Amino acid sequence: MPSGPSGANEKFLTPEFVIPRVYDIMNPLLSFVDMFPKVKSTARVIAYKQESTSDANDANKQLPRRLTTRSQFTYVTINQMEIKSAVLNKKGFAIAIDQDALDFTEGVDEIERALRKLGYWLAQDYDNQVSSAISAGGTSITSDFTPTAVWSDQNANPIADLEELEDIMIREGYPYRLTDVFLYKDNFKELKKYLTSADISESKQKEIYGVPTVGLDKMTIPVIGATIHRLLSGISDGGIIGIDRNNPGMTIYYNQSPRYSTMTGAYETRANGNRVRKPYSFGFNFNRYTDQETHEEILQFWYDIAPVVHEPYAILVGTNEI
Repeated sequence: MPSGPSGANEKFLTPEFVIPRVYDIMNPLLSFVDMFPKVKSTARVIAYKQESTSDANDANKQLPRRLTTRSQFTYVTINQMEIKSAVLNKKGFAIAIDQDALDFTEGVDEIERALRKLGYWLAQDYDNQVSSAISAGGTSITSDFTPTAVWSDQNANPIADLEELEDIMIREGYPYRLTDVFLYKDNFKELKKYLTSADISESKQKEIYGVPTVGLDKMTIPVIGATIHRLLSGISDGGIIGIDRNNPGMTIYYNQSPRYSTMTGAYETRANGNRVRKPYSFGFNFNRYTDQETHEEILQFWYDIAPVVHEPYAILVGTNEI
């Protein structure tokens, strides 16, 4: 954060500074930030549609009939999707910044520290709320997924298990294919250890198993064509989440108050080592006021979202499988 002369720290508590700064802090901490579409809600109660049957198993499915000179076309009907509802969930907190942080140059560090911690806490809770919706609305694989062994076992074969997960997502009448897998950090470490200790040729390692990159929270396994992500929270040890990002099974509805947020524009953040611009779409809101007795600056932060699963088969969930 840039510093200013004594008394100039006021600008670091304005919405013009705080909102993009908190977005920048939250962005790299949100595991699903680019995985699902985000839609601005027009009401607190959201009505959405969920697919109830596959194209292959649709009771109204018809095959084209042979057409002759005088024959008529057969009319087909399409089942309506199931209507469901959800409610935006507003969550937040407040912090008091004393007057010294505004008056003295050194106070800028206190402001930055507060924003960093609050941004982290907001992002962790946001991620956990999305993870909870995934677990509740995704498709359980408990009865279908049979790993060779838990991944901490010397007989485990994580690659074979991930290939099985890939097969589970393939269903007749659905377009879903596994593109992303989310693991708890310990299981991610076990997978990485398996890959780095595999006694195979260098070409097979690169072209089939993949080579983990040091320092990153994700790696690609070529043989299954999926990216594996490390989660620090939102999933338990042994849990696994499989997603098709090309056919998103979830939508994150959000509300950004016209009074307490930024409705248009974009913020700058870092992605894959580069600075990029992204639209404001976390449902993050901010308010500031002065306590007239203590002269402290009260900062209020909250986010307002409703993540809903509308395509359950596009999301696979295992609770204690690996």
